[in-house]
Amino acid sequence: MVDPIVRNRSSQSSLMNIFNLVIRILLWPIRYILRLIFPPLEYDGLSPAVTSKAAEAFSAYLTQVVPTVSQLPWATMGFAACKNEALRSTSLLLVYLHSPLHRDAEKVAAKFCREEITAILVNPHLIPLGVSIHSSQGAQLAQLLNAVSYPMVAILQPSRRNSLEVVLKIQGPVLVKLSPLALQGHLQNTLQRYEVVIAEIEARRIQREEENRLRVEQDAEYEATLEADRQRQREQEEKQAQLRREQEELEEAARKEEQAKENRIDAARILLQDEPTEGDITQIRFVLPSGRKIVRKFKSDDKVKVLRAFLTLHFYENDMDEMPNIGLSTNYPKKAFNEETDDDLTLREAGISPQAVLMVQDLDA
Repeated sequence: MVDPIVRNRSSQSSLMNIFNLVIRILLWPIRYILRLIFPPLEYDGLSPAVTSKAAEAFSAYLTQVVPTVSQLPWATMGFAACKNEALRSTSLLLVYLHSPLHRDAEKVAAKFCREEITAILVNPHLIPLGVSIHSSQGAQLAQLLNAVSYPMVAILQPSRRNSLEVVLKIQGPVLVKLSPLALQGHLQNTLQRYEVVIAEIEARRIQREEENRLRVEQDAEYEATLEADRQRQREQEEKQAQLRREQEELEEAARKEEQAKENRIDAARILLQDEPTEGDITQIRFVLPSGRKIVRKFKSDDKVKVLRAFLTLHFYENDMDEMPNIGLSTNYPKKAFNEETDDDLTLREAGISPQAVLMVQDLDA
C-alpha cells in the first residue's frame, strides 16, 4: 500500500515539472526577441573559443601599448585550459585582470612588458594569463578572485585537492603605485617559495616512482618465485603421474603374464591325459637344462604339443621355474621340434615312438 504522503509529494513534483515546462515555452519568444535586439558581443560567453579570443585580445593590446616588444609570454587560451595545464604540470597560474577604462591602464600594462618582469613570466613553472574585465571571462575571474579594485594581478598555486589557491594578490592603487622593481620582487619571491614546493613535489614524485619501481621488482620476483614453485609442482605432479603410469603398466604386464600363465596351465590340463599303462605306448625321457631327467609314458597317437603341456604342468606343480617357450630336440638324429610346424604331429609321425630322449631348452633364456 502506497503511503499518502509519498503520493502527494509525487503529485506535487509532477505538477512542478509541468509548470516549469509551460513557463519555458511562454518565455522562449521573449528570449528570442531579446537576442535579436541585443545580440551577444564578441567576448560574451565562456566557451573555449570565446575565452581564447579574449586572451588573444589582451596580448594584442600589450603590443599596442609597447610596440617594441615582439614576443610576449602571455597565454592565448582561456582560464579553464590554463587551470588544467597548471594542475597537470604543477605550475603557477598568474592572472592579470585588465581594466581598459582605468586611467592608469596603459601604465600598469607597460610594467608587465618590461624586460625584468618578462624574464619572470617566461619561467617554465609559471603560466601568465591576461584578460579584460569587460569580457565574460574577466567578469568570472573577478568574482572568483574576489576583486574589489582594478587592475589586479593574482598568482594561483595548485593544491592537493586538485584545485588552485591564491598565494599572491595585488590590486587597485597598490598595483598602480608599485614600482617595476617592487613588482619584480613580489613575483620573484612567490616563484622562489614555489620552487621549494616544486622541489618537494619532485622529491615525492621521485620517491613514488622509486616505490613503484621497487614494488614492480618485488612483484616480479614474487611472481617468478610463484612460477618456479608452480613449475616444481608441475614437474613433481608429472613425475608422480609417470611413476603411477609405470606402476600401472607393470601391474598390467604382471596381470597379463599371470593370466597368460593361467591360460597355459588350463590349456595344458585340457591336453594332458593320465599316463597310459597299456596299448600303443611311447616312453619319453626329458633332459632338463639343469641335467635333471624326467621319464613319462604317452600314447603314440598323442601329439607333440602334449609333451609341452606335460612339461608346463610339471614345472607348475613342482614349483619350478616356468618356461613359457619350451624347446624340444633330439641328439640322435639331431632334430628340433618347432612349435608352429611340429606341434600337431603325433609322436609316431614325429619319429620318437616307441621311445626317445628329448632335450628340453628354455628358448627365452
